[in-house]
Amino acid sequence: MKRRNRAWWLLTATAMVGAGGSSIAQAQDARDTLRVAMYAKAVPRGNPYAIQNIWPSMYWWEAVFDSFVRVDENGRTVPFAVEKWELVNPTTWRLTFRKDLKFTTGRTNDAANIVKVFDYLHTEKGLVTNIMQTVKFSSYKAVDTHTVEFVTATPDPLLVPKLAQFYVGDMQAFADLGPDGFSNRPAGSGPYRVTSWNDQEMVATSSETSWRPGKIKNVRVVEIPEPASRLAALESAQMDVIINMGPDDVPRIRAAGHAAVIDPAPNVVSVALFTVDFPEKWKMGGKTPFSDKRVRQAINYAVNREGIAKDFFKGIIKPASQPATPSTYGYNKDLTPYPYDPAKAKQLLTEAGYGNGMSLLMEPIPANIIGGREILQIVAEDLGKVGVKVEVVPLLFPAWSQLYNQKKWNGEMTSFSMILAPVMDAAVPFQATYGCNHQRTFTCIEELNSLVAAQATEMDRTKRLAILQELMKKSNEEALSLMMFEGIDVNGVAKRVQGFKNVHRVMHYDAMTFGG
Repeated sequence: MKRRNRAWWLLTATAMVGAGGSSIAQAQDARDTLRVAMYAKAVPRGNPYAIQNIWPSMYWWEAVFDSFVRVDENGRTVPFAVEKWELVNPTTWRLTFRKDLKFTTGRTNDAANIVKVFDYLHTEKGLVTNIMQTVKFSSYKAVDTHTVEFVTATPDPLLVPKLAQFYVGDMQAFADLGPDGFSNRPAGSGPYRVTSWNDQEMVATSSETSWRPGKIKNVRVVEIPEPASRLAALESAQMDVIINMGPDDVPRIRAAGHAAVIDPAPNVVSVALFTVDFPEKWKMGGKTPFSDKRVRQAINYAVNREGIAKDFFKGIIKPASQPATPSTYGYNKDLTPYPYDPAKAKQLLTEAGYGNGMSLLMEPIPANIIGGREILQIVAEDLGKVGVKVEVVPLLFPAWSQLYNQKKWNGEMTSFSMILAPVMDAAVPFQATYGCNHQRTFTCIEELNSLVAAQATEMDRTKRLAILQELMKKSNEEALSLMMFEGIDVNGVAKRVQGFKNVHRVMHYDAMTFGG
């Protein structure tokens, strides 16, 4: 297996040279190039205003763009491209942007440019993006040269942290190049200026126009889906940073003299259980088995998460009890994960009419789950012991994204990390794929809707906290998904790299330097 993965890496590197990578390599010597290996590519490359999940794209975009705000290690929203905000009344906000946001085109950001961002996001193509599923603006206008006023349809207690999902781009360049052209040559105000972007890699150089230019001269970000190949690239000094590794990789990373950085991740590793009756799949009035709460609960009882955490992850990871992590606003500390109880699982399946078992199809992205294929195989084996036969068909992110965006799933399950960043609020999963009103939802549990609606407009923090914690309790009772683990991030960082910082999966490219 290791030999095959190493061969994959060498084949990929050779393909890059054949595709024009040789000229890039000559122009950007490894001595002044930060080389980053990602587990998946940005879709669609450098266009933050297109249909996509923001992950893993944000890992790439942070080198090029400035987000409106950021959320720090403690879950507090802090200024970034927006230097200050003001709540004028329950539905009106005023955002003032930095005056030194200068794009790689030489143009400077102003309120008029921000208005153009939202003009596009309110077109037919813009409204279907994931970020526009989480906010509803009644109006927006420039107040002065760097201040924009936004009016929301209803009071939105999360508007400011939600702005961490929005990026500032040069909309004149966007208009001139069109969405596809902008994807390949984006114009942002971040620390690096893109020189090329293709299906294999992004290459950029430190931006002389940025207010926070990269300290390392160049950056090269490459997609390497297989964890073993990313690890081999770090060990052979072909990569400086490798993202999304597993706990079992830590000894090898450290044995090679590099840093294995382990942080709590802003996500709950889960397997989504489809409750939505997709017309293409469930014909003749059929029902997905997961529309029955007893089946969802049975799946949760059937998987030995505690055993996986202890034996596979050596105790550095914890089973999840809810769609939030301890650092998330709204986390309910009184909840416990489902225990391993295969007898209870069989009982519930029998009560639901599946006493003779069932066959299911899971279409996951192994690269998005810590432990990858091995963990998915353990899950399938545990479910098989209670009569649930699961065929696992692994996908890369582009193929998964196509199924997700077109709502044309072939199966009943998929891997889905409930990513709470960058907002870090327990309501986030319900404003996206676990919300009944989301265009591409695959899990809608109506029993949760009243709590979801109540927290969405409650501006009193104390009252809203109580609603969120009740929502977490109800999510546990309803078995919202197969909630596996509270995520951790394991990243490998070469010994020559200093200042590596990855907060809620927002990588601070401008903070890194080479030393020694």
